[in-house]
Amino acid sequence: MTQDGKNRPEAKRVYARALVRRAWERQGRVCILCRREVPFDLMHGDHIEPWAAGGLTIPENLQALCGSCNLRKGARPQSVVQQYFDPSLCAPGRAPLRQWQATALDVVLQGLGTGPMLVEACPGAGKTTLGLTVAFRLLELKQISRVLVVAPTLGIVGGWLRAASGASPGAPTIPLRDPARWRAYNPIGDGWLGAVITYQSLFAMTDMFLAHATDPGHRTLVIFDEVHHASVGSGWGQAAQTAFSEAAAAILSLSGTPFRTDNDPIAFVPASGGAAKPHYRYSYASAIADKACRPVQFVEVRGRTTFRVGDGEIQEVSFDDTDVPDVTVQRRLRAALEWIEPGSIADKMLQDANAYLIGLRASGDGDAAGLVVCVDCEHADRVASHMSKHLLGKRPVVACSRTYDANDPDPAAAIEQFERSHDPWIVAVNMISEGVDIRRLRVVVYLTNRMTLMSFRQIVGRVVRSDANNREDSGRVYIPADSRLLEMARAIKDEVEALPPRIVIDTERQIRIDTRPRGEAAALEVVRTSGDQGGAFDTYGNAAEATLVAKARRFIAINGLTGTDAESLALLARHKEKLLAQILAVDHDD
Repeated sequence: MTQDGKNRPEAKRVYARALVRRAWERQGRVCILCRREVPFDLMHGDHIEPWAAGGLTIPENLQALCGSCNLRKGARPQSVVQQYFDPSLCAPGRAPLRQWQATALDVVLQGLGTGPMLVEACPGAGKTTLGLTVAFRLLELKQISRVLVVAPTLGIVGGWLRAASGASPGAPTIPLRDPARWRAYNPIGDGWLGAVITYQSLFAMTDMFLAHATDPGHRTLVIFDEVHHASVGSGWGQAAQTAFSEAAAAILSLSGTPFRTDNDPIAFVPASGGAAKPHYRYSYASAIADKACRPVQFVEVRGRTTFRVGDGEIQEVSFDDTDVPDVTVQRRLRAALEWIEPGSIADKMLQDANAYLIGLRASGDGDAAGLVVCVDCEHADRVASHMSKHLLGKRPVVACSRTYDANDPDPAAAIEQFERSHDPWIVAVNMISEGVDIRRLRVVVYLTNRMTLMSFRQIVGRVVRSDANNREDSGRVYIPADSRLLEMARAIKDEVEALPPRIVIDTERQIRIDTRPRGEAAALEVVRTSGDQGGAFDTYGNAAEATLVAKARRFIAINGLTGTDAESLALLARHKEKLLAQILAVDHDD
């Protein structure tokens, strides 16, 4: 029975010592009233609104007091002082928002009071700037006093910190704690609006981030970047909901691909009828039309593959063969990816991509760069060795979790080194798939067996970021002519809605692990492959078959043209009738 005479079903009156420790650490290991440094053993867990007056035993109502202050306070009410952050420690962006960002900002500010908000925007469109602007505006309106940004990798964390430091003209300058120099068991501090953390840090110290979000008097905005990583069946998703579902004053989720290939629902993401329902969506098609992102050209490489299967039979199949069983389709792609020798399919992709990159650099884009995405680190090492011997004369930058060359740096250092250098190529597995903003990337060579729509879109997204110095450029992706990859490439501008129904917290779910042996796949022995010219198509809907590309290459050679390449010229000819006629008149056998 409380002092107001009402019964209360909750029986728990004493705070767990673990929660008291979190509050004590959050406060800087001092008593919140007398501000003395007091050992934890002498700290009490106190109800800000007294238990006798109806105060609940919840983190939001917890403060750590020394014994003397707790006795002196007794059961008297204590008002919570509303916390504010000095806006003069921040600064607005120096450049106007893009139109989509301004529109999305209005939508988010109007909707945050009703529940979590989701903004879907294609890679490279500027989600980080939008998120920081939302935080700045809410701070100006005194609706928040703290910000916690959660991102999937330290590389993406670094992107947020750079943008918030004033390095990005459109983004506000906001003081945010760097996890490299701050630990969650320390106070955030008066000079900092908040922190940028990883989902893994949130998972490891869920209670501590709950304590920061429920710090008495504070109102916390939580921004989930690439929120699709936080499925409700995963540890990351459950930690996010445990820490913030009740504690956050506002939640903003951002993603370029707000769906999961495993069909798990995503924490804090609204869904209806099995599909994600963003409150605002900015598609890749819109970004191309607005010139906020680059268009992309896809160059397919065809050829023949020869391999020996488990029974010793040798099979030969080309990418022009369409009526083949699924197992042969899998073997053909594996052979194309694995066999890295002069004249192979992989070699042709690398040779053509490198020639294109050299042309870009010669035409004035002096720091244009390319990315090769590989199957695994062993594969990446073989690709890097081949490029060193047959293309570059030196080893390209390699960013892999496992190194095969003593001179390869660790992956984080490799990416940082590459971003700041003029090196032409970086070879990676999955270190540069989302959120990594290397604006000088112009070319991707797709030598990976990652066949999901999400992975494909994230990898293509590495070359769509706009660059004020080269605004008319296209990104380019070289892919084996596998029908599944071609289908995903042709649908790159389409909107995808692929979420299961409503969001729930499923605490009983077990992680399923596929333990089936690789069996026949492991028994496949690649004998050789040979690469051939394929066609090209782009995000404007233009397409050029292999013969037209070949004639365009011959046309360039005959006329001594510079500043263009066969694929671009062939695609241009599809809407330039006079040029098309001139190219078709070339005798390719001459």
